Amino acid sequence: MNLHQLRIFCTIVEEGSFRQAADRLFLSQPSVSQQVAALERSFEVRLFERRGRSITLTPEGRALHVLASELLRQADEIPSRFSDMRALRSGRLEMGVSPFAGHHILPGTLASFRREFPSVSVSVTSGNTTEILRELKRGDAEMVIMGKTFPFSRDPALTYRPLGEDRLLLVAPAGHPWSDAGRAEHSDAGDQTLVRFGGDCPLATYVDDFLLRNGIRFGAQVETDEIELARRLAEAGTGVLITSSLSVRGSLASGRLAPVAFDGMEEMSWEIQCVYSSSKGLSYPGWEMVKRLEVACRELFKPLRATPPTSPSSP
Repeated sequence: MNLHQLRIFCTIVEEGSFRQAADRLFLSQPSVSQQVAALERSFEVRLFERRGRSITLTPEGRALHVLASELLRQADEIPSRFSDMRALRSGRLEMGVSPFAGHHILPGTLASFRREFPSVSVSVTSGNTTEILRELKRGDAEMVIMGKTFPFSRDPALTYRPLGEDRLLLVAPAGHPWSDAGRAEHSDAGDQTLVRFGGDCPLATYVDDFLLRNGIRFGAQVETDEIELARRLAEAGTGVLITSSLSVRGSLASGRLAPVAFDGMEEMSWEIQCVYSSSKGLSYPGWEMVKRLEVACRELFKPLRATPPTSPSSP
């Protein structure tokens, strides 16, 4: 069975005769008869009752006509629907994002994507790294945006596309001694509380590795698996925090938090990634979204410019 045979069969039903179907399809009548015979052999049924020059559908023929008509309708729509998908006049994009990416990376990009391609349906779910990767592997998401875990373990079934590097830094709340000094020594940590990441937060392994390598021990710790909650705890004076520079950009600008120089942190960063199935790849909407995310991240991850010192007043 093939689409050509089904099209011939449906044309015979519509025209009411083999001869008229042959004329419409620009085929010979023997060729049309041969294709119907082949279709009947493949299903081991009779599709038509023939009485002289008249034909009627058998019960099996009526059932096949219902199925074949729908299949041919869908096949005929493929060129236009594919063209619409390429032009992003239709389609669907299902995404998974980490809470960090959902707060700081996706919103602006998604808003511009929707303005330009309003006919593309977009679904976004948020979860920790384990949850969104599970959705990706299950096929419930086409792509996920998340921070790279450390140490990094690559799944051969997935493609990891870097979007940018987010610098890590130590911050302290306004009025804290470290905030006022702008610098702290490793030996000072024993007198301070660290707002620490735990659970499935990718930043936890980066921070823990840094502290272990440098033999740094804080006097107390308050643990959370949420980057946004950690920022709010630090702002409230709970403790100092080693975190994503992007997540505290607004807090630094408003003065609620202040950066603190801490030896060894100058080159610390974590990679933000777009992850998708290596075998399935990305749809046209998916590729368009990735391109926009790359542009957005180049802007988001630009180093913060230091405020130039105020010139002394002229005497």
